[in-house]
Amino acid sequence: MRLLVVGVLAATLSVLLTVTLLLGYRTDQQRVRWFPGTGVAGKVDVTGAPPAYVSVEDLATGKEYTEPVLGDGTFIAPLPPGRYDLRLPHDERTVKLTVPAGECLDLVLDYRFPFMVLKVPREGLPLPHLA
Repeated sequence: MRLLVVGVLAATLSVLLTVTLLLGYRTDQQRVRWFPGTGVAGKVDVTGAPPAYVSVEDLATGKEYTEPVLGDGTFIAPLPPGRYDLRLPHDERTVKLTVPAGECLDLVLDYRFPFMVLKVPREGLPLPHLA
């Protein structure tokens, strides 16, 4: 009987944590600043204060850009179409992004988990996947 109660409580806790996480991502999706043109518009979720900037490296040319991150964790990086690596200062993890022609790539990047970064698209269901 105890095992059944513990199992039900564990299942309930996991469902509540999942719903809370998805609702948090939904709120973050609404904060992403959109802009016309090509580039990246995003929100960075980190534990503690957001970083001062993000580093974006163009994989074709090797050129590196730094874009400021606002106090709410959002940033805008107007970039030409292509493939880029995005990094936060003092963090070894990189996120590979492909900026499409004629569109702005809108996303939420979750750096709160160790060893991985989750990427959530700005539109649609807030289902995260590995960046």
